[in-house]
Amino acid sequence: MLYGVDVASYEGRPDWRRVYDSGIRFAFSKVSESTDYVNPTWSHNRSGMLGLGGDFVPGAYHFLHGGNGAAQARYFLDKAGELSGVAVALDVEASGADAPTARAWVAEVKSRTGGHPVIGYFPRWYWEEHGRPDLGFFDTIWESRYVSGSGSPTALYRKVPASFWTPYGGEPISILQYSSSGSVPGITGHCDVNAFRGSVAELKALALGSHEEDEVPIRSSYGKSRTQALAWGKFTVLNWDVTHADPAGSHSEPDKDHPDGYPGYVAPLSTWADITAIVGVEGMGVGDEYQMRFEVHDWEDGQSAGVWTETRADALATSGAQYVTGAMPKGLSKGQHVYVAIAVFPSGGDPGTRPVPRATSGRWTIAQDRG
Repeated sequence: MLYGVDVASYEGRPDWRRVYDSGIRFAFSKVSESTDYVNPTWSHNRSGMLGLGGDFVPGAYHFLHGGNGAAQARYFLDKAGELSGVAVALDVEASGADAPTARAWVAEVKSRTGGHPVIGYFPRWYWEEHGRPDLGFFDTIWESRYVSGSGSPTALYRKVPASFWTPYGGEPISILQYSSSGSVPGITGHCDVNAFRGSVAELKALALGSHEEDEVPIRSSYGKSRTQALAWGKFTVLNWDVTHADPAGSHSEPDKDHPDGYPGYVAPLSTWADITAIVGVEGMGVGDEYQMRFEVHDWEDGQSAGVWTETRADALATSGAQYVTGAMPKGLSKGQHVYVAIAVFPSGGDPGTRPVPRATSGRWTIAQDRG
């Protein structure tokens, strides 16, 4: 579990070293709003966050208004500065902002940055007010849902139920803002506190990616929207039925013979790859074990001819619903097939008559070097 904060001008000028020393490992600062406001503390926050080094993920966000989303995106980029090492988020919750305006903002940012990932702060209540639009144009969702009281990020998170992480809008929730009354050394007064269920490396892979064309010309991304039954005690290869990006044609689209999607990515060339996955799993109980592994198969004459596997997530469930995340760097050879598989193991070793858990949603990204 990683804890983070998000700040605007009313938090003043945080002492970012004290924030880091308290255990915070990521943060977002407001940069801009509409096309006529810049946060006066952005420059301080930017330099302070970037100065914390590689074990911290700095972030920048824009507060969206209704109107011209692309123009607001250009304003944000002009005021934010270099973003290659900074997570980017879009705050959509008021001032006439809606999904079409947000989609235009995201498209403009990606077009002008070579595909920098964008996190969507689009709270469930606002999403429901706007007719439950598809949010698939975001790379992932940042949800806002609060527990009661005030205190440290760790103490407040103990009150968070698993239901706060239930996905919506066609994307998983990767970051949860669970209180606006957190107490964090280095920040005056109360502040928003957030959680990410994974490591710093996994958050970087999700929020920063690699958007340098010379380094990663091939960035493929697939989603899972159809429920898939898993199996007690053995790995189940996941199907992916949504294509977000597939520039090399490395994955097959669902068809009448495979309506639930295809499982594999076929390496289009022999290069290094960075592979990440986040999958929502429901139907587990406290103490059940879950594992995620990546499989790389040599493929000859229509069948596997040798397989390499590595488990990249292994933990006990804390509730009935979990997000399973894993990341793996791997050298791939042209034509090799890559899969993501999940296994669940019942607490005590015997599931009895319990139904098997289900993979309900997810996102899978493979970024390959030019070679």
